Amino acid sequence: MKKVTHFTFAVGVLFSLTFIACGEKFTPLTQEQINAQVDSLFNAQKDAKLAELQAACQSGLEAQVNAAVEAKKAASAETAAK
Repeated sequence: MKKVTHFTFAVGVLFSLTFIACGEKFTPLTQEQINAQVDSLFNAQKDAKLAELQAACQSGLEAQVNAAVEAKKAASAETAAK
């Protein structure tokens, strides 16, 4: 039983020393650093998202125009049939 206790204690100490020795100290970011990171992420994703939204808008517009054209064709075909 003593061996298990000593082994557990030794593992705990080794585990603690590992985290203490290799860890980098935490330094909070300043507001300027946070703003710089947010701006860089926004600028990196802005162009791709804008292109995606423009493509979706264009395809939606084309679908609406095609539906209106088909409706006009159907209406004119009904009128011509009478």
